[in-house]
Amino acid sequence: MPLLRHQRIALSWMVQKETASLHCCGGILADDQGLGKTISTIALILMERSPSSNCSTEATEHDKPEALNLDEDDETGVSAIDGLKDAENSESFVLDKKPLENGDSLSMVKGRPAAGTLVVCPTSVLRQWAEELQNKVTEKAKLSVLVYHGSHRTKDPIELAKYDVVLTTYSIVSMEVPKQSLVDQDEEDRKSPQVQDAPLESSGYKKRKHPHNATNKSLKDKKRKGGSLLESAARPLARVGWFRVVLDEAQSIKNHRTQVARACWGLRAKRRWCLSGTPIQNAVDDLYSYFRFLRYDPYAVYKSFCSMIKAPISRNPAVGYKKLQAVLKTIMLRRTKGTLLDGEPIVTLPPKSVLLKKIDFSMEERDFYSKLEEESRAQFEVYAAEGTVKQNYVNILLMLLRLRQACDHRQLVKGYDSNSIWKSSVEMARKLPKEKLILLWNCLGACLAICGSCNDSPEDAVVTICGHVFCNQCIREHLTTDENICPAAQCGAQLSTTSIFSRATLSSCIFDQSDNGGFPCHPGQLEPFETNAELGLSCNSSKIKTAIEILQSLSKPKLQNTEFSSRESCHEMVCAVEKHANSVEAGGYLKLHGGTHMTVDKHSDMKLVKVAEKAIVFSQWTRMLDLLEVPLKDSCIQYRRLDGTMSVVARDKAVKDFNTLPEVTVLIMSLKAASLGLNLIAASHVILMDLWWNPTTEDQAIDRAHRIGQTRPVTVSRLTVKDTVEDRILALQEKKREMVASAFGEDENGGHRTRLTVEDLKYLFMV
Repeated sequence: MPLLRHQRIALSWMVQKETASLHCCGGILADDQGLGKTISTIALILMERSPSSNCSTEATEHDKPEALNLDEDDETGVSAIDGLKDAENSESFVLDKKPLENGDSLSMVKGRPAAGTLVVCPTSVLRQWAEELQNKVTEKAKLSVLVYHGSHRTKDPIELAKYDVVLTTYSIVSMEVPKQSLVDQDEEDRKSPQVQDAPLESSGYKKRKHPHNATNKSLKDKKRKGGSLLESAARPLARVGWFRVVLDEAQSIKNHRTQVARACWGLRAKRRWCLSGTPIQNAVDDLYSYFRFLRYDPYAVYKSFCSMIKAPISRNPAVGYKKLQAVLKTIMLRRTKGTLLDGEPIVTLPPKSVLLKKIDFSMEERDFYSKLEEESRAQFEVYAAEGTVKQNYVNILLMLLRLRQACDHRQLVKGYDSNSIWKSSVEMARKLPKEKLILLWNCLGACLAICGSCNDSPEDAVVTICGHVFCNQCIREHLTTDENICPAAQCGAQLSTTSIFSRATLSSCIFDQSDNGGFPCHPGQLEPFETNAELGLSCNSSKIKTAIEILQSLSKPKLQNTEFSSRESCHEMVCAVEKHANSVEAGGYLKLHGGTHMTVDKHSDMKLVKVAEKAIVFSQWTRMLDLLEVPLKDSCIQYRRLDGTMSVVARDKAVKDFNTLPEVTVLIMSLKAASLGLNLIAASHVILMDLWWNPTTEDQAIDRAHRIGQTRPVTVSRLTVKDTVEDRILALQEKKREMVASAFGEDENGGHRTRLTVEDLKYLFMV
């Protein structure tokens, strides 16, 4: 496929950053979602090959001008990259079976194998990277690719070094790479850049000149001894010297205190890249983790980052944001779909229409919501009067969560317990002492916990044996990616399905161990969620009714003058359409929903086909997806589901079915699990069932459909309920958009900032 002009510009910039930058060897490619950051990165890998590449010099020199002629016009088609062999259908597989044949010919750096490019990405896009490398690289380029994932992946670092590109996930990196120290533990060491660079010498990182003294030597020796211990415990990813490391969807490391961020910092590499369409999601503080990964001094030192970036913004936002823009210009390239080149749009995409659909509650829904809001407001007023809003921040988030869920369906507020999902943990719970069980129960029931993965009030909360609370979906997704370490910051506990406990599991075991069986029900415990038989009430939700109406409107039969292969196939088609019609009248007239009539002649060349436009439906709550499934089945709408509780294989099948099967017209997805990286241009409609605090998460979800390759206009329906907390969330979303625009210089004065303050909370509760 040809490189588009903006991709060629990105490639030229990336080559310059790798070969002639004064700041660091790499940077942040922050192009908007769907502009082809993956393609630009693959082109970079081809143009700037690692010295250990198994491609011959002659082949490399022959391929470069053909693949990457930056002077070519778009129309002539710069054939950057097309065609590798089929991938093997396994967890860990090779796309091109031409790696180096033996370890003797490998380059070694400081005793470690010198490897090619490591691409780290979320599990949901691992296969997409593999397919892009398979379909868009010529055989002449001779890129050998290994997908490093699954329980049967190699344990030999020399094997990794045989491939030009190794694809893996953040969870694998978190498991295999020793964690770097947190910012508050290593400030003294980082005062000397030489000490910081000591464990990175094998990566070819450029050392600065510093005066040598006894103190520095002592610190360096100490660090080297520690590094040796870490090295002995390290697994394959950490035991090679990478030529280049690419973090796709790099916002995965935005929280610098997480295990995954600290592991990514520890990867040894000469060249480093962060790819993210939304590098800032919550606050400017998100940038620190990228700077540290990139070794972008002086901002890779947290104290310097705070004093030189955060503090100026706090003192004077207008001036502070302009300074930040200047810093980012040296290391980041960002273009949006609205960016112009020579007066023309950077990329020509079909139009995107975002419709805000304001829905009215039914009387029953309004009564339920009003009572809940009144109770929540009264409790917040108590906190405000006592001056304890900040101390009760988590409780307040829980109250807001329930108000947000009530806007979707009141059954969500009644709670749910996932005991059936974690049956394997019952035996483990019975072996725990009663004191431990009560401690874990209190972690769940005290309403003082935030999910250690998504940092929101936990949906369907479960607790780990180490005492950390997560959403059921978040921790299950974590465990399906071969990650067995607790994702909570600064916790290295080993987890399995036997060490995750639901509320009902703990309650049952505590009752069993109690003499009087009178262990009190914690006030935070909610009513159990209805059984499947009771889910028929799902259409009592005004939002679900609206969503189903939209989806039904996309599935209207149309006449096409195309011959059937047989009279029987024609009959089958008519019968299928009749299932969705109100009646079939005499004379072959088909009365459709809405009163429309069409004539169907089974013996003519005209056929009535149900040509449906495809749609993606997002919700952040898996139980909302459960409720949505009932009316979808009742309406005979074929759909697939994708959420964080599913295995990688099941997710891949759901996406493949949606993209390839005409009869599958709807994909219902968890916003948490499916908003990143996926290419779903088969869809031309997107429905957002609920609002997320962070608008960039919604933008990422929408851009699964509105991206390069889309040929039809995309319609986005954002469903909100009038006169509820959702009205105020919309306003706060705009404040976050302003903050991001200020950081990137995309607003008029660069002077806006935002955070969820006490005043924001008062606004949400209308106090």
